[in-house]
Amino acid sequence: MKIGINALGLLPGVIGGGETYLRGLIHGFGQLRGDDEFLLFTNRENHPSFAALGVNCRRVRCDFSARWNIRSLALTRIFGEQFYLPWRAAREGVELIHSPLDTTVLHARCPTVMTLHDMNFDALPEAANAAQRAIARALVRLSARRANAIITVSEFSRREIMAKLKVTRDRLFVVHNGAGGASAPAESSIPESCAPSAVRPPYIAAFSSINPHKNMVGLMRVFAGLKAAEDCQLVIIGHLPMSGESLPELARELGIANRVVFAGYVSERVKRQLMQGARLLAFPSLYEGFGLPVIEAMRAGVPVACSARAALPEIAGQAARYFDPDDADSFGAALSDLLHDETMRARLVAAGRRNAQRFSWERAARRTMEVYRRAAGQPEIAANGLPASVGGGAAMTALHDSVNARHA
Repeated sequence: MKIGINALGLLPGVIGGGETYLRGLIHGFGQLRGDDEFLLFTNRENHPSFAALGVNCRRVRCDFSARWNIRSLALTRIFGEQFYLPWRAAREGVELIHSPLDTTVLHARCPTVMTLHDMNFDALPEAANAAQRAIARALVRLSARRANAIITVSEFSRREIMAKLKVTRDRLFVVHNGAGGASAPAESSIPESCAPSAVRPPYIAAFSSINPHKNMVGLMRVFAGLKAAEDCQLVIIGHLPMSGESLPELARELGIANRVVFAGYVSERVKRQLMQGARLLAFPSLYEGFGLPVIEAMRAGVPVACSARAALPEIAGQAARYFDPDDADSFGAALSDLLHDETMRARLVAAGRRNAQRFSWERAARRTMEVYRRAAGQPEIAANGLPASVGGGAAMTALHDSVNARHA
């Protein structure tokens, strides 16, 4: 099957988890054996960063920009994705289009699959203004109605999508993210914005984003009041929130400006370096469809203090020290335990390494291929030995259950 992957809306170094997902999935497809061919539809900005692809994948450069201004977004997300891409995909002989960033091609000439990572825009209305929420809600709802199949990344997100978008179970599949592999932007596309000399151990690592749901404000307030962390730094990796309190200003108000390092959106090399040197990862997110940094920390042998919210207990399993992100005492106790309780630290490091083995991009790619087969009406050749004699609706149901049962 010839499969088109829609990367027209990806601006490197901006959207974090969505970019990691797309690059990780492409990496996973490169590990598969078979006759399937993948065409990655790129834009001006991201085309060079996809130079190293597997033999079964090639780039198709489209002359659109994903820069965050009204003109570029309108041309790319409306004309590019909804009109040019279906035409170009048909010209290339594409048999299925997968859009991995929460919307889909509405008028494709072939079956479509979309990945809807979570319902963040609906669950956290304070993260955007009313107009942005209305537009996001309308586009996602319309995409969810039109797509032949929808992939999401956790059972938590599946339940949220079913409840809020009224999507039926037969079109909605859970495929967990992977971890590791070539899942990061090209090193040259991300600045080395955190000099090693800016960070000194011991330190707590944390991840921020342009949206405030990562709860860096809550983390900084707890960190400022925690005597057990007085000799520690807090290293915040990633873009700072575009709304809410200014984190650098808050650090000054709390008297911890000399103990907080804002590393920015760093290269994969620097991120690995910062993660491996951390005393622990603090992940106080208020809403999360998956939580990739949790698995990345576990792979690196770093214990995780984790919010007990949304998909995080599903992903972290028994390998994290959980806390209530709205309870400063619970939050502080978790940080203190992982700073100083060596027995707990050793136990969670070992459990984390075992837990991280559940997630790989090759496994995610194989399960995604099963969804493609189902969306294209080819359940009889799906993975995992589904009997070819099972026909019609029964085959569809059996394949759906074979994908989702692994995550139950």
